[in-house]
Amino acid sequence: MNLLLILFVLLVGGGFGFSPSGSLSSSAERTPLTSTNLCARPQTRFREVNGNILTRRTVNDFMEELPDGWERALERAIEGAIYAPNHKRTEPWKFYLLGETAIEKVCRLNASLVASKKGEDAGAKKLARWLKMPGWLVVTCALSEGVESMAEPTSVLREDYAACCCAVQNLCLSLHSQGIGTKWTTGPVNFHPDFASAVGFDGSKEQVVGTIWFGTAEQRPTAPTKRKSVEDVLVRVE
Repeated sequence: MNLLLILFVLLVGGGFGFSPSGSLSSSAERTPLTSTNLCARPQTRFREVNGNILTRRTVNDFMEELPDGWERALERAIEGAIYAPNHKRTEPWKFYLLGETAIEKVCRLNASLVASKKGEDAGAKKLARWLKMPGWLVVTCALSEGVESMAEPTSVLREDYAACCCAVQNLCLSLHSQGIGTKWTTGPVNFHPDFASAVGFDGSKEQVVGTIWFGTAEQRPTAPTKRKSVEDVLVRVE
């Protein structure tokens, strides 16, 4: 009788699913992702997706060591990232996972920029902080051929940059769902001529979208205060 009850609960509940540890049970692994699956149990899917969006936070302080399995988690996140909306299917994104040498080059370049404006002490302090960041991923966007400007509303450059920003959001949400925090950052160092060579890309063919720091958050960041409600930003047009 107990066995029948368990089987009934599993059938009604739709089988096994995603576990907090990030692993999938056997029935979920055997189920292909189809439009029928996506339409099943929409309320459950809404709670999972919307909950992931609403609980993602920018993480400023990370644990020194990356968590076990972080490389596979990152690969899954990049797979999700490249499914971002992309007008004309140009797929302009590229992701550079930095190792120790590249990280140190970027950190020292940034420290020198800070020191030139704020003094050696400020530069040294910034260097020490940046070297503590456990995971580094630089995202770039391909520069389209010909003369284009982001100011031109219909330019491929503008469309591609928007697509890459969507990709970064997908990436951050995917990592968050796997228990890995992120911070999407940009600054003067990203656009310095020496940054491209430190990271390993051609600055005449790619532009920086941002540096993504990732790892295990030291503590859960508090939710930001939203000044505007849905009604403040939703305009209903007859």
